[in-house]
Amino acid sequence: MLSGGMISRFAYCRLLAFFALAPLAACSAVGGGDDFAVSAPPVRGAVSFSAAGVPGLAAGTPYSAKAIQASMPGFEATPVTMATESSESVSALALFQDGLQVMQVLPGSNGQIGAIHGVSERLAGPNGERIGMSFREARMSRSDCREGQGNWLGMAICKARNAPNVSFVFSVPGYISSSGLPDDATLATATLQRMIWVPIAS
Repeated sequence: MLSGGMISRFAYCRLLAFFALAPLAACSAVGGGDDFAVSAPPVRGAVSFSAAGVPGLAAGTPYSAKAIQASMPGFEATPVTMATESSESVSALALFQDGLQVMQVLPGSNGQIGAIHGVSERLAGPNGERIGMSFREARMSRSDCREGQGNWLGMAICKARNAPNVSFVFSVPGYISSSGLPDDATLATATLQRMIWVPIAS
């Protein structure tokens, strides 16, 4: 579990074992002050999550390494087994760029892609959120969050603003509970670990 105190100018990410199938690069630092902005230095090859998916991986993309690699030039798709909130073992395709695991694509229905999990600082959320940001830096609202269950017990699972099918998973420093989210001061220190996009049901 991560450790941390009150809000500081920098947020560092340290993934839990079940979150990372390959090491993440060091997290970007974000300027502080009382008025946090959702911003981060440009990252080469950054990929943006939105309600529509990620560029090249919109809903309806066939779930196969060949099809996904064709849609995502510069990425290599490799079969992996990963953990989700509700399962210890789920088959997925991990997308690597320059040797770094950036995303995990899960199978959906009708041979198409399902959820996409983002685990790299090279990703940007719908409002500029980045892996490694604190809950406060990402300007999240407690009302948009719930406590994780199962493998993500004690974590905060939050809906992205303006993209209801994009969720963020925040690790809360030193917090393990099944009775709800922690107090506001503790929640403010939570670190963004993962972004998740799911197709909107038609």
